[in-house]
Amino acid sequence: MFVTDIRTDFYDVILGNRVLLLVGCDVDAICATKILQYLFQCDNVLYTLIPVNGKSSLEEAFNRHKDQAKCVVMLNCGCKMDIIEVLDPPDDIVFFIADSHRPVNVYNVYSETQIRLLMNLDDCEGIPPYNEIFKDTDSDDEDESGKSPEELIMKRRENRMWEENRNKIMFDYSQISYYGQPSSLLMFDLAWKMSRDNNDLLWWSLVGLTEQFVMNKTEQDKYIFNASAMQSHVARHNRIENGSLNTASCMKISFDKELNLALYRHWSLYDSIMNSKYTACKFKLWSFKGQKRMLEFLAEIGLPLLQCKQKFSAMDMEYRNNVSMWMEDMSDKYKLDKIVYGAFISQYGFKGKFSATDIVLAINSLLESIDKEKTITDKFLDALYALSKGEVNAVKKGIDFAKLRLDAISRQVQIFIDMKQIINPGPFMYAIVPNTTYDSKYFSYPGCLSMLAHFTLEAHVNNSRNRRVGSLPLLLFAPDESDSDRCLVIGIPPISAQSPKNFFGKAFEQAAEQARIMIMQDLFFDSIIYIHRNDQAKFLSALFLLLS
Repeated sequence: MFVTDIRTDFYDVILGNRVLLLVGCDVDAICATKILQYLFQCDNVLYTLIPVNGKSSLEEAFNRHKDQAKCVVMLNCGCKMDIIEVLDPPDDIVFFIADSHRPVNVYNVYSETQIRLLMNLDDCEGIPPYNEIFKDTDSDDEDESGKSPEELIMKRRENRMWEENRNKIMFDYSQISYYGQPSSLLMFDLAWKMSRDNNDLLWWSLVGLTEQFVMNKTEQDKYIFNASAMQSHVARHNRIENGSLNTASCMKISFDKELNLALYRHWSLYDSIMNSKYTACKFKLWSFKGQKRMLEFLAEIGLPLLQCKQKFSAMDMEYRNNVSMWMEDMSDKYKLDKIVYGAFISQYGFKGKFSATDIVLAINSLLESIDKEKTITDKFLDALYALSKGEVNAVKKGIDFAKLRLDAISRQVQIFIDMKQIINPGPFMYAIVPNTTYDSKYFSYPGCLSMLAHFTLEAHVNNSRNRRVGSLPLLLFAPDESDSDRCLVIGIPPISAQSPKNFFGKAFEQAAEQARIMIMQDLFFDSIIYIHRNDQAKFLSALFLLLS
């Protein structure tokens, strides 16, 4: 059931109750958690916080803590699964679900008692009408009594046709996976309606919004629309009074043009250009010719290579202040139409600037740390702590990890291109990260694997002379560091689709069924699965037949 008034039907209900807070392991969910924690602190709400990284983890956490709370809040987890069927909760437990994953499970939509969906109905596409997917079986049994054999045959034929139609409706509804409004925006909206919003809460919501854009979860137009809607809040909380807001004790947020270069303020400009998906693909930096053209670009805008190869903060002030404008001025000649984009930027006192994109990459790197001694909870708490006000050192630690990941992604893309390891069997393309690769440890995590997949696809499309590759989706296989017999598989839509909507979840299910192999769709987004390493060939063959 959808909640129409988030304050009355959600927050006022949980006040005075102990809350079990189950949180998915992504940046948006952590930002939403920070906002909700602030509100809980204001009202002395007791809660138990448990990070969950998949459906089995969610089920285990709920069963372990279900006796402690009657209100369960789920952030970016749970809405795609039938909560009542899977968790089998006691009748007095109520679930409040704020989840950006789509589509929402229809049993959650039409649950009148225990499920409360904290999302806009307009944000959920094509929910089937109740009477097309549910029917009263008791009344059917009563109707059959006293009827003639011919009438019974007709009735059963109608039921069979209704069931076939229902299956088609359910397949069409659940076939495409996509993302809705970020949960952090929803939680900020709640704080605003309660007149408790502040600059910190606003920043967390903007980081959550930016995560969807950076991680290819939403279209650029949708990001721009949501960013525009948030600018009134930015203006309201960041008025400059008495000449300046930039003091040692406060944070200033602005929306401004930002270079489409990863972490360039905290790296050298040269390294950022080499490891950013946009510039690497536009210049084809995996080739000598591409690197030469990139150097020509830097020379033409007047940036000495010596300046570009030192840390950005150490560059001469003239270059630092003007590089964005110079690159934008030269963008037409070098076909860099997206070299700048609108982004949110924060400055905390005199400790340097961070764009929301910087924070997304840093927090995601902390969440997916390759440190084997750290548990999921340890990584989650590290990420949560790094979002705390003024914790610049924790953010910089995440940024250092992010640089290593971006380096690893660039190297792997170079290997794919140089060794011609992107295979095109027909209806899709695929590539396999070998377990002997040093960098494979980074790609055992969904976020990093997704970044590698999108980088690989865009690089291959830019590098190939075959125009058809732009209309083909990509599958990427990577070894699972936690289980040497298993590998992680991700499917992403083609470049030509210009939309992150993904059909691979259902396709994976059908291919596994046809090939009679086991797959594990444990993550909250079903286009990323686990399969046994020995089943790769059978799985690819079944998928080829399915999509041909």
